[in-house]
Amino acid sequence: MTETTLQEQISELIQPMLGELREATSSPREMDALRKSLGSWRERKDKCDAVLARIKELAGRNKDESLVSEFESARKFWESRQAEAEGQIAVLSEQIEDRERRQKPMFEALSELFSKFFRSRGLNLLLAVIAGVAGFVIVKRAYGSLRRYSPVHRKGKGNLTGRVSDILAMALAMLAGVMGVLLVFYVRGDWLLLTLVLVLLIGGAWAGKEALPPYVDQIRMLLNLGSVREDERVVYQGLPWKVASIGFFTTLTNPNLRGGSLRIPIRDLMGMISREADPKEPWFPTKEEDWVVLGDGVYGKTITQTPEFVVVLRLGGSLKTYVTTDFLAQTPENLSHGFRISCVFGIDYQHQEVSTKEVPGILAQAITGGLAGEFGREAVRSVKVEFSAAAASSLDYEVLADFDGSLGSRYNALRRRIQSVCVDVCNERGWVIPFTQITVHQAAAGPAADD
Repeated sequence: MTETTLQEQISELIQPMLGELREATSSPREMDALRKSLGSWRERKDKCDAVLARIKELAGRNKDESLVSEFESARKFWESRQAEAEGQIAVLSEQIEDRERRQKPMFEALSELFSKFFRSRGLNLLLAVIAGVAGFVIVKRAYGSLRRYSPVHRKGKGNLTGRVSDILAMALAMLAGVMGVLLVFYVRGDWLLLTLVLVLLIGGAWAGKEALPPYVDQIRMLLNLGSVREDERVVYQGLPWKVASIGFFTTLTNPNLRGGSLRIPIRDLMGMISREADPKEPWFPTKEEDWVVLGDGVYGKTITQTPEFVVVLRLGGSLKTYVTTDFLAQTPENLSHGFRISCVFGIDYQHQEVSTKEVPGILAQAITGGLAGEFGREAVRSVKVEFSAAAASSLDYEVLADFDGSLGSRYNALRRRIQSVCVDVCNERGWVIPFTQITVHQAAAGPAADD
């Protein structure tokens, strides 16, 4: 028994494919060969015409009887070749015209080609697809059933053994699908499609040999051993996200955003770093229906917040829309968890004797009573009035009032109400509220100017 070389084995493998290609292209190749042959014979005829014209010209100019016989002999030779060329041209032209007459329109030819394909190999291809999908689905479902009862996967989400088994199960499912395709082609005796699939598999394996190293980090990520891990916190496109699950497509979630779930390819995680999230750490500074004050002075209620936009409803009904990252850049102050209002109020210097002992307590008591009566005692957490400064024209007091987040919608009204209560107390006590005094000092007159 003789041993075959690798080249011979490869040649045997691709022989069915080459045979099918030859059969599929036989008609165009024959037509092309006829046209080339026709062109060659026409070139010969043109050459014969040129030679005969030259012989006739020379015979007309030379009357030497010794050359007449030579010219005649040459003329007969080239005329015979001319006649042969004309005959071949006529035959080839007729063959080409006959083939062109029998050639079907493109649409009809394509329809016949597809019809022939589906009659011969379409069924095989359909069966192969069904077998491949069935093999993949059966293995995946069998593994899914096993996974529900496997003690390995009950140890907790993200354990290494479970992830390795998941990847191996995926590889086994893909292998089952490929084997199903190959088995159908082998049983049906369709060597062409079998050869094509084998060539594709060999090519893919060869390409994978060169392309696999860059994917090592992705494989490590799939095993939950990379720089981004499940249940940790990561910043993606300027927003914080929780890594819900890592797979070929990774799921990121943010519970404080409407539609806060992203499905991104694992390659987008390359170069990112996650960290453990503290249970008290917020995923976004606000929630919908929270009242906020932004760095640009906008005050209102967040009515919509998504990964793309945040919409703030301002008093009066106008809507202010921010790109979500721009909203974060405004360093929003969330009023819905409680807030403080600080304002300054002053009285005249004539009340200096009672300014530090009596006035702060009286103002604090009046402000607390006024705010509690209007907004509810439980909503007013505390009120403090402290002497602040002896200003240029007044004795100033700083009012510090803390409120429950339920009064976030009354943020501006509360500030005005505090000032109103302070004025009422001054009216009741007879305390004078000073105004800013401007003293104009006139410079002494200088010596009179010379006339």
